[in-house]
Amino acid sequence: MSTGRLIVLEGPDHVGRSLHVRLLSEHLEARGVATMTTGLARSMLLGEQLKGRDRGLHDLNWRTRALLYATDLHDQVIHSIRPALEAGFVVIADRYTLTPEIREGIRGGDVEWVRSLYLDVPSPDMTIVLSAGPRRLLNRILFGEELQALVDFEAGMDLNLSRSVTTSFLEYQKLVRKAFTDVAEEQGFPVVQTRHSVEEVHAEIWRVLQPHVSDMLHPL
Repeated sequence: MSTGRLIVLEGPDHVGRSLHVRLLSEHLEARGVATMTTGLARSMLLGEQLKGRDRGLHDLNWRTRALLYATDLHDQVIHSIRPALEAGFVVIADRYTLTPEIREGIRGGDVEWVRSLYLDVPSPDMTIVLSAGPRRLLNRILFGEELQALVDFEAGMDLNLSRSVTTSFLEYQKLVRKAFTDVAEEQGFPVVQTRHSVEEVHAEIWRVLQPHVSDMLHPL
């Protein structure tokens, strides 16, 4: 029986998930809780290929792509996630099963079929959705500390929303945001807006998470 907790941060590209996964891990460890971080495209088996910025695997049809992402997560479940949960760790995932469902659903895939690929993975104890408007996400890419180029898949260029990659990105991210919001409302997931300072966003994440891990915390 699992004695740990699985906490998932979901949300669109460049919303700040990775940063807040790290901050949350540090906060928990400061309170005496052992943590492990994970996420999509992190397996030894397929991680590097899935994280590639070229079109590569993302040019495949939705069903093949869904199978690859499911394989990546199942590999992590077997070799790291489930063992960590059984050892009493809090596992913090930077995306889990919701992102593949939303991405392929927007592209015309069968969401129920994609969901069926994950029926035997551990269920999250809590899922928090981070949210930001498409223009804010675009600004973070174009005017962030590290100069980045828009990635075709993240911009939805395969959906023929626009010939302009920036316009396509904005239109695609509107669809992604709505999909995350709809699922959050349906499933009762808390939604945390990331337009505020990093400290304020982290404080809100901690506020909604703390009741779910309070029994594991050591006094400061």
